[in-house]
Amino acid sequence: MTDRFYQRQQIVTDRYLQSRFGLWSALLTVNGILLAVFPLVQSKTGSSNNILVQVVVGACVISLILLVYNFLATKQTYYRIGEVMSDEEAELTKENKDKNIRRALSRGKFIIISEWTCLVLLVFEAAMVLLFVINSTGGASVA
Repeated sequence: MTDRFYQRQQIVTDRYLQSRFGLWSALLTVNGILLAVFPLVQSKTGSSNNILVQVVVGACVISLILLVYNFLATKQTYYRIGEVMSDEEAELTKENKDKNIRRALSRGKFIIISEWTCLVLLVFEAAMVLLFVINSTGGASVA
């Protein structure tokens, strides 16, 4: 019974990590596309919304930095877990265990904050792109 519980727990944990990495990858892709395309579109349309472009590009850059941090922090956490598990001779003191746990929890909290910040920035970026499109077409429908 206990083995089945731990197997199920491992499956759920793996799916959670996969979905989290999928979300981060999608956010990286969208922000990368916006970062590459939005300034080009602005220059081609000759729009005078230079500040709007700078704001969107800035939001994309912040989001990209936070997302890369998420990947690196997760990688570092699992690297440390693997390092501790593979070193059979190392005896972790209670103090070191507590320090490792606090560090992992702190990274986890920042990752959650970072993830939500990226999602909010994405909504903001989408609103700014929509505002840009409306302003560049003069509010008229495109047909």
